Amino acid sequence: MFLLLSLAGCPPRVDVRTAPAPDATALLAEVDAVDAQVARLQSQAKARIDARGKKGNVQLFVAVAAPASVHLEVLDFFGKPSGILVSDGHRFVLFTSEAAVWQRGAATAENVARVLPVSLPPAQLVSMLLGRAPRLEDPAPTLAPDPEENLWRVSLHAGARTQQLWIDPARKRVLRSRVDGTGGYTLSFDGFEDVHGAPFPRKIAFSGPGSVALEYTDLRLGDAPDPSLFDAEPPPGAPVEPLGAGPPARRLPGPTSPPARGPDAPVTGSQAG
Repeated sequence: MFLLLSLAGCPPRVDVRTAPAPDATALLAEVDAVDAQVARLQSQAKARIDARGKKGNVQLFVAVAAPASVHLEVLDFFGKPSGILVSDGHRFVLFTSEAAVWQRGAATAENVARVLPVSLPPAQLVSMLLGRAPRLEDPAPTLAPDPEENLWRVSLHAGARTQQLWIDPARKRVLRSRVDGTGGYTLSFDGFEDVHGAPFPRKIAFSGPGSVALEYTDLRLGDAPDPSLFDAEPPPGAPVEPLGAGPPARRLPGPTSPPARGPDAPVTGSQAG
């Protein structure tokens, strides 16, 4: 039976009620090793967004590369970008076709939250999009079995904040993360498939003050995205506004936004090739 499971690419089932409990730190190191198998990806995606009283479905182009490079586009009905968000981990730029202006600022959680209902700095946003759960720093995590879900539950503490991680005992992947305290949120991963030998979630859901449910539809793991996608600079001569002070930035457009692009918007990932 174990041979058949191995040939099918299915890890043998582990029963947390009877299996010896691993050391929490050692288990997290195993999770890190599995996570590290996917350090970059690009894909089309569909997302359901609920933020600031507004709900809608959008089509996205996503390109990410660890540790902190991200390029997101909202695509109109014709598959053309109507909004672009780019960060290299240090700088952050945003373009929306309805404003026809670029906004530029620092790569901070506050600036990400201006345009997405995800208050995470770009490095943690990239981790999330790569199927990883960002963690609190705790040198002494603890572990307990969750027999109802047959998962290991790891607890971390950092100041007044706590985090629970529910980990698949066979795949060594985090299925759910819950952070309580300031900036708390829940993150879940589902729809796992073995892609190039790595178990990877096609579905990612973030729930905090707002929520995003994302599903990759044209996943290319390991393909190196064009480095120019992460160039966090507006094109030469484009109008630019500072980001990080004053009123909230114009949010990435939803499905009702006009499809026309700004005249200075560059050729980007969804148009390449």
